[in-house]
Amino acid sequence: MRKSYLSLTGLLLGLAGMLFVASGNFTAEAGSADALLPDSMKGATFAGTETCATCHEKQHEEFKLSTHARIAVEGETEGVAQGCEMCHGPGSIHAENGGGRGTMINPRKTPEICFTCHMDKKMEFRLPYRHPVLEGHMSCADCHNLHGVDARPWTATSMDDANEVCFKCHKDKRGPFTWEHQALRDGCTTCHKVHGSITDKMLVARDANLCLRCHVQTNFPKMGSNYNHATYLPRGTCWSAGCHTAVHGSYFERYFRDE
Repeated sequence: MRKSYLSLTGLLLGLAGMLFVASGNFTAEAGSADALLPDSMKGATFAGTETCATCHEKQHEEFKLSTHARIAVEGETEGVAQGCEMCHGPGSIHAENGGGRGTMINPRKTPEICFTCHMDKKMEFRLPYRHPVLEGHMSCADCHNLHGVDARPWTATSMDDANEVCFKCHKDKRGPFTWEHQALRDGCTTCHKVHGSITDKMLVARDANLCLRCHVQTNFPKMGSNYNHATYLPRGTCWSAGCHTAVHGSYFERYFRDE
């Protein structure tokens, strides 16, 4: 089942990417920050990261250690977005005015600027179960620290812990629990596709197949052979068949039941 899910997701994203490229619409005008500039930024030119650093010193120091800072164009860079201006757009008007709202792109309010590079994530946000970014109810910056150092390679989430990003909203899943689900130590992404999924609750696999990815190992002898599982699994998932309803952790007993 997991293989089928991954194949289907890969196929959907691949087809979307092929159609996108084949359309010929991803140009400097349509697929870059230029297409997203508000009227207040029309005519602005690139001022350079060092200009930004004169006022935004803290953000500049953080940014130098981030993943985005590794993206650079060597050689002739006139008219090319570098550093801060890759995401915030050309900053000449902003600098000349001494700052001010509306004179730079704010990725927190304009996730489309993220999608100019992360096209695969925009496709995932169009899957049936997803975080409501395209609807405008949240933004990429709610989960990703775009200036900060990676918590895990290529995530730009949090230095504290990748799970802390999820716990900002899903506080009831934090614990501590008397009996913890050890999968949480590896992160919420062990079970959830955080941008979007074809599976309910944004899970990485359907039904009991999600649990059975771990719980058929020899060190979990009861999981694959106990007669109760053969009886109850056809009735639903491990958490909806009336058994392991506290899948994130339990205060009552070690089999992750609520009572």
